[in-house]
Amino acid sequence: MDISKLSKNIGIQRPTTLKYLKNLEEAALIQRLFTDVDSISDLQKPDKILLDNSNLLYTLADTAPEIGTVRETFFCNQLVSAGHKVEYGGLKSGDFRIDNNGGKDKGFKQIADEENAYVAADDIDSATTHKIPLWAFGFLY
Repeated sequence: MDISKLSKNIGIQRPTTLKYLKNLEEAALIQRLFTDVDSISDLQKPDKILLDNSNLLYTLADTAPEIGTVRETFFCNQLVSAGHKVEYGGLKSGDFRIDNNGGKDKGFKQIADEENAYVAADDIDSATTHKIPLWAFGFLY
C-alpha cells in the first residue's frame, strides 16, 4: 500500500492519512497489521490493512469478497477480540504472528522451520497435529 499515493488521491497530507487509519482502527472498522507491533509509531504505515470483521466485507462489497480475505479477516478479528497480539507475518515466516509466534500461508512447507506454528484451515471438521479448523477460532470471541 502506498500511503503517499493514497494521501495525494484524497487530497490530504501523509501524516493525516496515517492518523485517519489509526482512528478507523480505534472505531473498530479496520485492523492495521504491522510486522513488529512493539516498535511501531503513529507515523509508520501498516504492512497490511483488513476490515475489522468479515461482516463488513459482505456489507461493503458490490460482489462476493475474495474468500482468502474473508478467512484472514475472520481469523484476525477473533484473535484480536480475545486479547491476542496479531502481527503481519510477512512473506517468509507466515501470514500472521500471534503473541510473537507463527508463520506464513496455507501449507506446512512455509512453517516447517517454525517451532510453534499452525495452519488455520478451512473445510476441515477437526484438528490434526499442526492444523486447526478455522471455525474453531470463533470460540475465542
